[in-house]
Amino acid sequence: MTLAEKISRIVPRARAFYRATEPGHFLVSAHFPVDRPKRPLLSSLDLDRQLGEWMESKLANMRPVWNAKADLDDDMIPSICPSFGTAEHSAWLGQEVRQELNTCIARPCMSSLRDMDKLTMDEHARWFRYMKEGYDYLRQRKGDEYALAVRGTMSPMDIANAVRGDEILTDVLLDPEAAHMLCDFLVRAMRWYYQHMLSWVDPIEDGHVFMYGSSWAGPKCIGHLGNDMSMMCSPDVYAEFGFPYETRVVEGYDRIIYHYHSERLHSLPQVAKLPGMALLEVAHDPQTPEIMEDLPRIFSATGKAGLMLAGTSDEVRRHIDELKQRNVFLQINCRDAADARDIIAFVRSHSRP
Repeated sequence: MTLAEKISRIVPRARAFYRATEPGHFLVSAHFPVDRPKRPLLSSLDLDRQLGEWMESKLANMRPVWNAKADLDDDMIPSICPSFGTAEHSAWLGQEVRQELNTCIARPCMSSLRDMDKLTMDEHARWFRYMKEGYDYLRQRKGDEYALAVRGTMSPMDIANAVRGDEILTDVLLDPEAAHMLCDFLVRAMRWYYQHMLSWVDPIEDGHVFMYGSSWAGPKCIGHLGNDMSMMCSPDVYAEFGFPYETRVVEGYDRIIYHYHSERLHSLPQVAKLPGMALLEVAHDPQTPEIMEDLPRIFSATGKAGLMLAGTSDEVRRHIDELKQRNVFLQINCRDAADARDIIAFVRSHSRP
């Protein structure tokens, strides 16, 4: 199938999924092993000179996947976006970044909460440029092969952790006024940056493709958001420094795609209440039960939000009746292409139309 043919099949299913008011609707993306070329070590690259080399390595790494899935009728749109690790979620504010073997980490830049002048909304900042130039490069190379996806970002509270470091965990107790000032600034900064990001990606059927799940959502969708810091503090701290600012970030958007982790769900019931929560991914953490074996706990913590959950094809077959209690975008790890075709047909046969 061509990209246009895939989009024409996927978008109507996604529209029906997001509009559904009763449980039992599924979207599905199937993944199976494919031989892919090795990528260069990110730590070996000078991105001022070799940004294109990193983008080319991403394309070379993804093309075997797109080719292997060309005739697979799941709900993944072939897409790509600039990504380097996690630093790009906050480094556009002007942070320095440490490049590691295959990821990058933004360095805290505030020695105290009073150092807010170190944070900028500047289109000339190095990591703002890397993201924009990365999108520009991928746009020039794309033809009809793939769509440019939204990379996403973190919520104000999580960015506060990135720019201040773990000292923010005590700042919220010792200097709450300054912590609120920082989060207030980050709401404005995030909305500024996200609008730039939307201008860099491909509009598709009045929506966009998002990196998480390589999935379509729209119109007026913001995502993915995430707040790992909420797992390191109490629900009361999240209620004061997380939820209110996330609510302001999503104002004007009809739908939210949100990324969370399975290790600690204590703030998740409130996260699930964010207005417009459309797709809430609960990702598996090491030394925790597999997601498909942990559905009762996940369901109880996530209200009625649509979920994105991962599991193997065998796990999905075993738990399909349980999964029907919610609307779920299933990310399924399969043995091979034949297993992928079988599980897609199986899920479709159990999904509400």
